Amino acid sequence: MKFKKTLKNLVFPITLLSIITFSGIIISIYALYISFTNDHTAAIYAAIAIPVTVFLIFLYIIDRLLIKKVPYYKLMIGEITIGIFVFFIFSYQDTYTAINFYTNQDYILVIFDSKENSLSKFNKKGLFGKELNVYNTNIIHLDSALSSKKDLRIIEPKEWKGSYYTRGKYYLEGDSIVYIYSFKEISNTNYIRQTDAYIDSLLKKELN
Repeated sequence: MKFKKTLKNLVFPITLLSIITFSGIIISIYALYISFTNDHTAAIYAAIAIPVTVFLIFLYIIDRLLIKKVPYYKLMIGEITIGIFVFFIFSYQDTYTAINFYTNQDYILVIFDSKENSLSKFNKKGLFGKELNVYNTNIIHLDSALSSKKDLRIIEPKEWKGSYYTRGKYYLEGDSIVYIYSFKEISNTNYIRQTDAYIDSLLKKELN
């Protein structure tokens, strides 16, 4: 009887945190199963899931202590509010401004020399992110303000198995133009295509 009562106190009343914690335990068990039944690269799943679950169990212990002192509806409202807040925090931290390239060319050039507000071309992605899909071209001109965005990401074509990425400045008629250059790795040509002379030749061809 004492065991049943203890078990009942551990599970009931059910709160949002109890649902999340038990879900985390199930996911951790599954992650361990994947780790033991696959190669060593699968261990990353357990390495992520287990610490998160341990933290959730710690919060769950606090939840069980509070359930005895705080009215159930207040605790639920508090947990839902915190849950929504945490969701927005993680959503914001995981957002970025992406430029997705869909091209058959083996290199990409993003040149920050446009006079227009390029951000208006971007579409909303998720809650806070933005993205621009670029089709049938490997060169795009954006305004200089975007060059300072720390969350700007260049998403290369999925077909590229390896790539080289660099950011620099090209000087033209006394002005410095920021650019991002990326190319698909091709054997025996990688060294030549990453030299300053080669990159300058591509920029000169596009800008002059």
